[in-house]
This record gives sequence, structure tokens and C-alpha cells, in this order.
Amino acid sequence: MAFYQASKQLTKFIISGIIAVGVDFVVYFVLSQYMGANESKALSFCSGMLVTYNLNKYWTWRQTDKNNKRLTLFALLYFVALIINVSANSFLLNSIPNYLFRFSIESEVQEVLKSYALGLDKFLAFFLATALSATATFLGQKYWLFKQRD
Repeated sequence: MAFYQASKQLTKFIISGIIAVGVDFVVYFVLSQYMGANESKALSFCSGMLVTYNLNKYWTWRQTDKNNKRLTLFALLYFVALIINVSANSFLLNSIPNYLFRFSIESEVQEVLKSYALGLDKFLAFFLATALSATATFLGQKYWLFKQRD
């Protein structure tokens, strides 16, 4: 029974995380066009944090209390995760070679109508940093923040 409950929580955490990472990913790539990598990563991480708090509190962990202390502790946990995420992202951006994948849309006469480029370093750094911080937040939520009180 305990294994089933834990796997159910992990599944819900992953689904919530995928949604939050989607928000994080979109905000990061939009903001990175206008500001530095660390600033855009921090703001995108915070936007994902708002999504994941609500999904995990009410759906994954089924906590309905209006406890402001829990929100403060959640913010503290995510501040630690933010440091892990931004630090890992920065380290990886400086470590991974910057190969570009280029995509283009062409007309029938092979005239390039639109061209796009995606940096492999930015893509990999984003997902590896997210995996590290997600591991920290799952463990923190399960065994500390939303721990079932006996």
C-alpha cells in the first residue's frame, strides 16, 4: 500500500512538474531574447514555481489548509531549488559546446521564408538543471513540507 501511494504521488508530481516545466521553458526562451541567461532563468523558474505550488498542494499532496507557514516553507524550499537550478544552468551553459540546430521554412522555389536556430547548450542546460532541482523539490515536499502527520 505504501509503495502504491508513493508511486501515485510521484506520478502526480511528474505530471505537475511537466506542466510547470512547460511554463518555465516558454518563459525562459521568451525572456532570454531580452535579458541575460541568469535573470531570465530565475524569472522563468519562479513562474513555474507558482504553477507547481498550486498543483502539488491541492492535487499531489491533497492539502487543503490555508497555512501561510507552509507557503513560507515552500518558498524557502524553492529558493534552495532556484539556487541549484540557476547554478547548474550557468555551469552547464559554460561546459556544453554551443552547437546550433537550424530549421528553415522554404517556398516552392527554395527561397528561405523563415529561419530558426536552437542552441543545444541552452536546451540541454535547461533540462539537466531542471532535473536536478526537481529531484531536490520532490524529496523536500515528500519528506518535509507535505509530510503526512501522524
